[in-house]
Amino acid sequence: HREAAASLPAAGSEPQTATGGTAPTHPQPAFMGGGTILTTVPVMVDAEKLPINRIAISGKPVGLPHKGEKRTAHNAIEKRYRSSINDKILELKDLVAGTEAKLNKSAVLRKAIDYIRYLHQANQKLKQENMALKLAVQKNKSLKDLVAMEVDGQADMKSELPTPPASDVGSPTSFSQCCSDSEPDSPLAEDAKVCTGGSAGGMLDRSRMVLCAFTFLFLSLNPLATLLCSSGSSSAGSTAASMAPHAGRSVLAESWGWMDWMLPTILVWLLNGVLVCRVLIRLLVYGEPVTRPHSGSSVLFWRHRKQADLDLARGDFAQASQNLWTCLKALGRPLPTSQLDLACAALWSLLRFCLQRFWVGRWLAARAGGLRPDRPLQEDACKSSRDAALVYHRLHQLHMTGKLNGSHLSAVHMALSAVNLAECAGSCLPVASLAEVYVSAALRVKASLPRILHFTSRVFLSNARQVCLSSSGSVPPAMQWLCHPLGHRFFVDGDWAIRSTPKESIYSQAGNTVDPLAQVTQAFREHLLEKALYQNKTLPNNYALEYLQLLISASDAAGATSQSFAIGSNMATVTGCDPHSKWWSSVAVVIINWLQGDDTAAERLYPTVEHLPRSLQNAESLLPMVCLNTFRAVRALLSKPENCQLSLSYSDKASALLRDSLNLGPHCHNSSLDKVVQLLLCDLLLVMRTNVWHLQQQGASSAGSGPVGSSGPAGIHQASPLELQGFQQDLSSLRKLAHSFRPAMRRLFLHEATARLMAGASPTRTHQLLDRSLRRRATPGAKTEECETRPGQREQAEAVMLACRYLPPAFLSAPGQRVGMLADAARTLEKLGDKRTLHDCGVGGGGGTPVYLTGPIEEG
Repeated sequence: HREAAASLPAAGSEPQTATGGTAPTHPQPAFMGGGTILTTVPVMVDAEKLPINRIAISGKPVGLPHKGEKRTAHNAIEKRYRSSINDKILELKDLVAGTEAKLNKSAVLRKAIDYIRYLHQANQKLKQENMALKLAVQKNKSLKDLVAMEVDGQADMKSELPTPPASDVGSPTSFSQCCSDSEPDSPLAEDAKVCTGGSAGGMLDRSRMVLCAFTFLFLSLNPLATLLCSSGSSSAGSTAASMAPHAGRSVLAESWGWMDWMLPTILVWLLNGVLVCRVLIRLLVYGEPVTRPHSGSSVLFWRHRKQADLDLARGDFAQASQNLWTCLKALGRPLPTSQLDLACAALWSLLRFCLQRFWVGRWLAARAGGLRPDRPLQEDACKSSRDAALVYHRLHQLHMTGKLNGSHLSAVHMALSAVNLAECAGSCLPVASLAEVYVSAALRVKASLPRILHFTSRVFLSNARQVCLSSSGSVPPAMQWLCHPLGHRFFVDGDWAIRSTPKESIYSQAGNTVDPLAQVTQAFREHLLEKALYQNKTLPNNYALEYLQLLISASDAAGATSQSFAIGSNMATVTGCDPHSKWWSSVAVVIINWLQGDDTAAERLYPTVEHLPRSLQNAESLLPMVCLNTFRAVRALLSKPENCQLSLSYSDKASALLRDSLNLGPHCHNSSLDKVVQLLLCDLLLVMRTNVWHLQQQGASSAGSGPVGSSGPAGIHQASPLELQGFQQDLSSLRKLAHSFRPAMRRLFLHEATARLMAGASPTRTHQLLDRSLRRRATPGAKTEECETRPGQREQAEAVMLACRYLPPAFLSAPGQRVGMLADAARTLEKLGDKRTLHDCGVGGGGGTPVYLTGPIEEG
């Protein structure tokens, strides 16, 4: 009691609080029991709360609240408590699930727990990436090694992350993943399901090559033959020794020695064959990874593949490549990260491609997963091969168009892997997609291999053609030109290249910028247009029409310009129309119809030529507008010969635009097709002005001036100064073009002679120019540049007509030479298909049809 009394505060003193201050004390009432008065110790309570009065002196409670008031206060406290909890849960729900979500309290807490775990994982992952970056800076690693490190360590990283304890001791830790609520799972739950679903087994390419190298060395050294031969020789020696005393059995001894020599050899070949078969079965059957549906690897693959589709649709090719890389890792086919792995992968792809050329290789590859007949397993193997082939193919296309960095060896590996797996996919892969994979491999041969090996692209093109022409397939529209001999020759022998950015051209549009075949198709369409406008001078115009018909079909089957495509889609089947090449081909067809005198066929294409595409109207090049004004000038002259002034006005506009296009300066590089079009338009303008002069000459001869050409130069009608000025300006443009484009020299001498005739100059110089166009013939062994400058058959025929029509008879060596020269010119024009000019030639020297029109220049 002394210690208790000592511990009590003194009477009259105030209790001290923990902070050193005084707290108010409330006197406790005394109570009586058995005549003894007991006093209570003063109790220190909070200033906001009332003291607890236990028993009053009278034995009845003093100051106790009413029972109803006590229940009301308790309810108010509980209500505030529940309101506070509900508000905090609502706020938590808005943070983890959004304001629009409708979740119960348990679901909100589960979402919060999963999200906290997800943040823990993300934090741990960032810490490890930070550490990896620090180590990479120290070791000077490349970015590719870092990405490979991140992909390889992603699954291990999640399994090593510490997870916080469960929020409720009585609840299982896997409650959040096994809950039957209707709300979606969190990202962590999905990753956990993927990681626990199992991976697709298979051999790595390095292991495959090690096994192949071991087999090759074993067969080269052939230890079984040495072992069996040594044992056979020892047994044969012992047999001979045992049979030596028996001289009468020499025949049996000889037969037994022959069997000793044959049996080891047969046994060695048999064992080696068994070894090779076991190795092939291990590589092609049981070494191939097979992804089963609804497994963890399958879920991971489809998740990243859908994300790759979204990345490709919005043009994020780097992120799409990363997702495609993860897709291959999910399928058990990770891309190589080191040079050794890359070399092994490329060698195995080449070896497998060679093995699948044989029946045994194709048969084993078609039974990936197991030799026993298991239809569900074989279907899953085919689908796995299809998915991997499409991913390899899309990565290869991104690499070829410059959207994915990498070496040529890695690109060859992706191309061959796509071909091998596409062949194993069987009916799961559409025929159009398989043909596109073959064509992409042929493109890779042209892009990466030396020129001496470009002939191997014919193998892939042949396979693509066989697949398309099979009973179960058809040629995709965008690949039809490859089945044509001209297209096949251009693909194999043509000089084209695939760029990261497609070439902008006024003659053809590239289409899809991610499709490498679209760029080759664009180059082929321009090649056809150039061949049609500038063909061989010995070929008739029917060949030009063949080029143009193929060009029109290729223009109608051009690739779509949209970059949005999915992994499983086939870009060769998504076609559109190339308005540029369609318009230029229509212009060329109209010109050829004019040459052939088929005005009805030309008039059907007049609306198409008049409707110039808006992209060509806004182009920097002036050649489309030059072509349109030239077309209007010739059409006005052909429709009504009286429209000479209208035709000349259109010609003046076209001449001014043509001079501007030739005076763009040295910084503007003109392609060979630009120069061909400039030569064609310049020649058409000069010919059209010559036709106007012919009409005036015919009008002057019909007015009573006598037959043209009978009186020499005095009877030739001279052109007006304005007409001569326009002709001289176009002739100057032709001279300027001839400095950089040698074939323009063919037409230069002929038009210079025409200018002298229009001006009424001395016929001596005119005769020399025409004689130069007539006598300069190609000689065997001449250089190409000399052959390009020499006049062709068309120029010779036109020179004969000018000479026979306008030169005096004194310049012709014999009286009958005029008829013979016109007959030769008529045969030449008939061979070329120029019916309009042929009619003029048949009239002879003094008349002719109202319009004298020549056609496009032709190539040697």
